[in-house]
Amino acid sequence: MSMLGMAACLLLAAQDAGKSREELALARLATELPGLIKAADADGNGTLGAVEFRTFLPALKKAGDAALGAADPAIAEKKAAKDLKKYDANADGKLDDSERATMAEEARLKEIKDFDWDRDGKLDEQEKTAMGWYAERRSLYTFRSKVDLDGSGEASAAELAGAVSPLTGIKVKAPKP
Repeated sequence: MSMLGMAACLLLAAQDAGKSREELALARLATELPGLIKAADADGNGTLGAVEFRTFLPALKKAGDAALGAADPAIAEKKAAKDLKKYDANADGKLDDSERATMAEEARLKEIKDFDWDRDGKLDEQEKTAMGWYAERRSLYTFRSKVDLDGSGEASAAELAGAVSPLTGIKVKAPKP
């Protein structure tokens, strides 16, 4: 069975069980969480400090996107269709290498735009440093405000599990009465 077919079966099973695609994605992430924590836990103490959290967060977000895409393949299809509509310059119905390069360059420029103060399309050392400081501060704020709720300086597996939804942006909607 293809990956898309398996995902469709999972989605149908979740709907049969009364679970939304978000609930299914969070359930899948819950099974992947111990491996993600272990991969980021550099000192092997079973918890993540602020520095280890910086490694953990992008991996968690990537796993969250994958879990949501597996729970509802239509999400990935919508994104692909949107990218195709925006970047398919020759209108042949697919993205070739130059169109993909254009898409990647636009993403890169969007990522650096707030720090490319001279607007030359690249970051000099001062701009890179500022961008790094900003990323560090944002990560530390997220760690302290959403994850390390007991203020110990270390995030336990339970704290990380409780923060999966806000960290990934996968929100489960309350059922309507």
